[in-house]
Amino acid sequence: KSLQGVLNKLFSAAGILISEAFTLRGTDGEGVIEQIDGVIELDNNLYLVEMKWWNDPLGPGDVSQHLVRVFYRGHARGIFISSSGYTPAAINTCREALQKSVVVLCLLEEIVLLLENELTLKEFLKEKIQAAIIHKNPLHEPLRQQW
Repeated sequence: KSLQGVLNKLFSAAGILISEAFTLRGTDGEGVIEQIDGVIELDNNLYLVEMKWWNDPLGPGDVSQHLVRVFYRGHARGIFISSSGYTPAAINTCREALQKSVVVLCLLEEIVLLLENELTLKEFLKEKIQAAIIHKNPLHEPLRQQW
């Protein structure tokens, strides 16, 4: 939850935050049916943001739940931010999902590097989105050479 707050403040400072974390509850007593970590808008497209602060790389099951949230919203797109990276199978799941919607995978280290080098979050995300669309690469790492 703390990570969500920090990243939402970062999105807000960059002028791209639409909504911070929220939950959707069922209308017939189901309780919480969905939890969204944030929503941003870039170039007139809405992106549902999911953030995970886990010890192990995320697998296909871990990213699939977010993909379902994106797919069930018609024209929504997805951004996933992980502190622990992604397994090759998770990356492949997201690559296949690009047939249905734009999905971008980010690493928390990339966000930290952006802050340290005073780079713009919007341009960083736009480059990752273009790589996902054009090259079918959901985990394009434009800052890799700086690590």
